[in-house]
Amino acid sequence: MRTSSADRRQFLQALVGGAAASLVPSVAPNAASAGASSGASAGASAGASAGASAAAEREFLLSDGLTYLNTGTIGPCRRATIDATQRAWATLEANPVAHYGRFAGESLIEDTRTVAARFLGCDLDELMVTTSTTSGMNAIAQGLNLVAGDRVLRTDQEHEGGMHCWQYLARHHGVEVDVAALPRGEHRAKVIVEAIASKLQPRTRVISVSHVLSSTGVRMPIAELSALARSRGMLCVVDGAQSVGAIRVNVRELGCHAYATSGHKWLMGPKGTGLLYIAKEAQATIRPMAFTESYRTYNNSNGVVNLPGIVGLGTAIRYLDDADMTKVEAHNLRLRNRLAEQLGAMPGLTVVSPPAGELASPLLTAELAERFDRTAVAQALLERHRVAIRATHAYYGFNGIRFSLHEFNTNDDVDRGVDALRRELQT
Repeated sequence: MRTSSADRRQFLQALVGGAAASLVPSVAPNAASAGASSGASAGASAGASAGASAAAEREFLLSDGLTYLNTGTIGPCRRATIDATQRAWATLEANPVAHYGRFAGESLIEDTRTVAARFLGCDLDELMVTTSTTSGMNAIAQGLNLVAGDRVLRTDQEHEGGMHCWQYLARHHGVEVDVAALPRGEHRAKVIVEAIASKLQPRTRVISVSHVLSSTGVRMPIAELSALARSRGMLCVVDGAQSVGAIRVNVRELGCHAYATSGHKWLMGPKGTGLLYIAKEAQATIRPMAFTESYRTYNNSNGVVNLPGIVGLGTAIRYLDDADMTKVEAHNLRLRNRLAEQLGAMPGLTVVSPPAGELASPLLTAELAERFDRTAVAQALLERHRVAIRATHAYYGFNGIRFSLHEFNTNDDVDRGVDALRRELQT
């Protein structure tokens, strides 16, 4: 079947028509907290916060009355992102063959890839579209061709989604996986780098670390760890699930060889989307099977992909790019610091995330006293107070709860979360 140029134009017009205005942020990311940080009155700050909350309610599909402080698990899509995804899906299904692959669909996918490469600070031929951080990490591990006796070094605070690829190589190919312990409460970059360096072996081929630890929100010193890997002739591979969209990320500045992230968390994109960066210098060493033919998303080695979701991901990235990630990060950290200050004075818990500074991130974790059950507390906050947070994973080894604060959150959201937690810990 041949596709006419009219079909292709119709597809493009259907997807982009009316969408341009929705890509411009309707609320400045730092509006809610700017008043408080500049010494404005409490009333003015509350007014700005209320205005931002109302705007957020219009932009998202979150349930009425829900205070959502859990972007680090699943980020909510904006209406503009949902609309772009649904338009792409409806148009595609109207004539699937005409609107997929090397016809109209490919140019839209490549547009998302181009926007994402600029957002991450890399070249287009260093970036791939995937389905998640985990799929990106799997692609890296599968493409490395490690052999029995080769070693990979990770920390003891890695998310299991970024660990399974190395465990698979250990189980089926004899690769050794070493673990560097990162004590909770250790927030000095130099000590973290030294702890990892002390575990390197002659046959260590890869240092695999998270950019932001899912457990405690520590922003790892990736530039220093990348330099360490390079000095030893090793690769530095980064799990960026908790960083891209939450903080400004420039992979070239970080110096890592590979970086995987998700679309469904801090980017607030459609579920089942992700990004994978492989530096040019590492592409001869890391050769993912799915991108053997080309790093282009539509290629014979990758198969059919989620065209509507990828179009939506492009919309989500454009929003944050237009908002300016430097401002988004500053806003997120202001809210995070507000939360840390209030939790620091609360009986029954201890903040285990870093203090304000270079290792802090918008993800903040507190360890509960032994008398509390982290899962029960998180569930009670949701069911009784309509505040969404999450309990930390059991494999992290402590009784923790986690807050993740993004650009749509406000001072009022933080205060509601703190008030709800205080009530639960007093019962």
